[in-house]
Amino acid sequence: MPPVLCCRRILTLLFLPLAWLAFPGQGFAVHPQRVVLDTYADFAQGTAEGVTVGDGGLLQPAPSVELLARLPADQLWVILPQSDGTALVAASPKAKIFRIGKHQEVTLLASFPEQQIHAMTRSPKGDLFAATSPDGKVYLVPEKGAPLVYFDPKEKYIWSLLFDPNGVLYAGTGTAGKIYRIEGPQKGGLYCATGETHVRCLTWEKPGVLLAGSASRGLLLRVLPGGQAVALVDTEREEVNQITVSSDGTVFFSAVGMRQAPRAPGPAPEPGSALVEIGSAPSEPPELEEPPRESGRRLPFGMIKPAAASSLSQLWAIDRSLVPRPIWGTRELLFSLLQSSLGLLAGTAGDGYLYRITPEGRSDRLLKIDAPAVQVAVAAGSRGEMLLGASNPARVFLAGGTPRREGLYRSAPIDAGNYARWGRLLIDKTGAVQVRTRTGNSAKPDTSWFEWTPAPDGRCHNPPGRYFQFELGLGLGSTVNRVQAVFLPYNLPPRIEKLQILPPGVAYSELPPPPSPLQARTLDQLLAQENKPEPVDAFPPMPPRYQAKEARGLRTVVWKAEDPDGDDLLYSVLYRNEKEQRWHLLVKDWEQELFSWDTSGWPDGRYLLKIEASDARDNAPGEGLTSSRISRAFLVDNTPPRIRVLACGDGKLRFLVSEDASGIRSVEISRDGREFLPVPPIDGILDSEEEEFEVPCAKGETLFIRAEDESGNIASASSASR
Repeated sequence: MPPVLCCRRILTLLFLPLAWLAFPGQGFAVHPQRVVLDTYADFAQGTAEGVTVGDGGLLQPAPSVELLARLPADQLWVILPQSDGTALVAASPKAKIFRIGKHQEVTLLASFPEQQIHAMTRSPKGDLFAATSPDGKVYLVPEKGAPLVYFDPKEKYIWSLLFDPNGVLYAGTGTAGKIYRIEGPQKGGLYCATGETHVRCLTWEKPGVLLAGSASRGLLLRVLPGGQAVALVDTEREEVNQITVSSDGTVFFSAVGMRQAPRAPGPAPEPGSALVEIGSAPSEPPELEEPPRESGRRLPFGMIKPAAASSLSQLWAIDRSLVPRPIWGTRELLFSLLQSSLGLLAGTAGDGYLYRITPEGRSDRLLKIDAPAVQVAVAAGSRGEMLLGASNPARVFLAGGTPRREGLYRSAPIDAGNYARWGRLLIDKTGAVQVRTRTGNSAKPDTSWFEWTPAPDGRCHNPPGRYFQFELGLGLGSTVNRVQAVFLPYNLPPRIEKLQILPPGVAYSELPPPPSPLQARTLDQLLAQENKPEPVDAFPPMPPRYQAKEARGLRTVVWKAEDPDGDDLLYSVLYRNEKEQRWHLLVKDWEQELFSWDTSGWPDGRYLLKIEASDARDNAPGEGLTSSRISRAFLVDNTPPRIRVLACGDGKLRFLVSEDASGIRSVEISRDGREFLPVPPIDGILDSEEEEFEVPCAKGETLFIRAEDESGNIASASSASR
């Protein structure tokens, strides 16, 4: 999946090449961005044909793969290599077993009335047995003649067959989750009722002790001699579908699917069930794939990392410590496991990949089937080779230990988040590597993209576009361990998202930031650095803080602006009277998103402010873009209210207070000139431009009057009663 950066498309595809040819540098930012692929998670998002993706992020030619045989069937279920160099293959529909001869000839060995064959094995004496489904039976398959019914368990599905050294056959079944013990023709019976829905796989942990994988609750079961089943691990997945045991006794098993309801109980054990649950996995297994990394898009020459997908399948291990742990995960369906001379191999369904996995959980994506494979089965072949099976249609491939002479790696589409010009690919490589690139403007590469173009020097010669893809042709012995793509995004204008005029009488000044202490880091944090250019020894900068100051006539405007390209912005603040058309500059090249100024000398009236944001400082001369936003009208009122005494006598003082602009905030009276008390108007409420007041006044007493408007202007007067 490509990295995602939010942006909008700014030009149609029709005009992209014309703009690029006519104005090769116009409209692009100064600071380049880069996308770095240098880990397994990075490279695994692309497609590899004949290329191995190593655990450490190393690309190299994969083992050779050739088509061995095409089968007249759709689905392939089991591959069973033979000691004489031939192979038996179980396929469907209409269950059949085919033999692939030494010269790749395909012959029909046996056919069955049922639809599928999910299990096929040979006895210690060399006899061939197969189990059919649904409503299947266990068959003895002779070299010549029709298959013979060996045992009928009366079950819907038979998923697995396993012999012990004495020739006793065990069968895992569904939908009642039973294991049958079969001692001879029609001589068998129930060995273990697990209480699960299906027993999907069987293997020997040690003589006499079975391991079984279940479906419904996804349990790994240990079946003790006598048939008692003990739950070793609850994977909290839908099913455990493959189990294998290494030479040192480590048990590896795959858990696939997502259980619908966490910790949902399985079917109630039938009477006589021997299931005893004694342990479970952690309720939240650790994430097995690298989490998405944050984009460095807002930093000069920032590094962008692709995002990793979540796991559909998990590979678990139990070593001598007896502690189960998930060691690896993939978004694909893990379909088969095999211990081989190359290590532990895992085949997947969907993309048709074969993986090699270490006991520590490190993985190499060895190869891909060169066909639209839906399912992959792996089996050991002769001369150290491997047989790989694919379905839809059914085919068998031979994979050798020698590497291919050449392979092709194609990256996932890389999203610049915006129309961009792509520069040179910087490739850490050895040997001969051929490079091609292409660009486009749709998320999915298709015919609307520009053509693939050779890039012998690594430089992209494609027209600008939002999306980019590169292709590496690796020759014999060549390797690639790091690819860096550099691009210049098209410069987008800044956005002023909010703008507000604060109440009058207050100004703000920025306080100096406190010193930043050095930041302590753990080893895991240091290992996660991956050579990013961001500083590693400081805390993120604190947002600016502002100190308030109160005084008449002070005004403050604040705004919030962002640049989609991460450019630093400079601001201009302009003003005009509401009755004018011409704007006047108040301040230029301002860096803060707050500006305070003194309006005490301004004429009264209603004014507008315009904030202009420019990214010119971070772009080539003449390439900077601006945007602006106009405030709502605000009032400047520097004229105090008017006080007029109407009458003063007969024990009363009557006066008028008038305010034409901002309104009357308060009127107060003092009898000693020190303590002022509010006085209401005659009508009881200050809601008019002119209000009349009446207060009692003793003969010869002097009253002090003080009136303040909403802008903080104060008027005063006094009157003596006669």
